[in-house]
Amino acid sequence: MTKLPVYFFVGFSSFIYVANASSPVTLFYNSQQKPKAWTDEDGQAQGFAFDVAVAIFSEANIEYIAKGVPFNRGLELTKKCRGLMTGVFKTNARQQFLSYSKPIVPDEAVVVTRADSAFQYQQISDLQGYRIAYLRGAAFGNEFEQAVVQLNTVTLQDPATILKVLLKKRVDIAILNPGRATVEYAAKDAEISMEQFHIAPIPLATIDNYLVTCNQQPAINKPLLHRINLAISALKRKGRFEEIMSRY
Repeated sequence: MTKLPVYFFVGFSSFIYVANASSPVTLFYNSQQKPKAWTDEDGQAQGFAFDVAVAIFSEANIEYIAKGVPFNRGLELTKKCRGLMTGVFKTNARQQFLSYSKPIVPDEAVVVTRADSAFQYQQISDLQGYRIAYLRGAAFGNEFEQAVVQLNTVTLQDPATILKVLLKKRVDIAILNPGRATVEYAAKDAEISMEQFHIAPIPLATIDNYLVTCNQQPAINKPLLHRINLAISALKRKGRFEEIMSRY
């Protein structure tokens, strides 16, 4: 298959998202969430959420422009029909303004405490009474969304900052994804030893990732998602997603 051209823009301007099939669509990815998706020191997109989207677009012969943005910014731009976003979890609230592809790959949201904490996580109700930090714009499934209105939470821009405020005892618990790997990357970026933290053996949630579009342009997005879904099915049959995830 012919390799499609890819364009990278780190800024938030010059959006391209049009109905013409010969023009590129804009693909938003989280620029700050290793190893799921991030922009490296050379300004290049990295991470499994980005890689699976590239594989899908290549299989579907969809040309795209990649733009790394903070997660919440990417959701807002997608909601306004400025492009698609990769690496998004599904919740009832988001389905009011987003249309979802077929599920692509899952990842785990983990509960992190300081190593000296006596907290033992078993279920979401255990979080009540504690101050909790997680990534701005993140959602960890419908059960968490229903519980979060009764929780004491703060949202921050990147995982490294979350671990720093956890270690300084400004919060009691951090929720991070995907899995242990994101804690390790964040600790490295924050220059903090992993020995300072405890990751609960029971994850908060295991959740599928999706490609999403806005709900407001069905004439454009419905056929686009159909092509994407056909590509997802084909790549699953080929074992391509497993191959990508094995690198992370």
